[in-house]
Amino acid sequence: MKNLKFMRRNLIALLLPISSLLYSQTATIDVKIKGWTETLKTSLNAGVAAFAIVGAFLIFVQYMQGNEQAQKNFVRFVIGLAIFGLVDVITHVFIPK
Repeated sequence: MKNLKFMRRNLIALLLPISSLLYSQTATIDVKIKGWTETLKTSLNAGVAAFAIVGAFLIFVQYMQGNEQAQKNFVRFVIGLAIFGLVDVITHVFIPK
């Protein structure tokens, strides 16, 4: 009987810090997810900007060189930029701040 009381006391002493630890982890996870979403949004913004600048420069160079494929590449570039930009807009609309 004495051993059982000792085990109960130890069990209660062990469970109290664990319960508070679980509560604090929930807040920590929320903070991490918020940080990840901000990183994702920033990365998408940078990706769209880089895609637009580099793609426009390459299309411009093709036009200046008189490449016959430049017009087709321009259409592909605009479609790709529209899709990439749409994904960026969707993440900004549906992922909360």
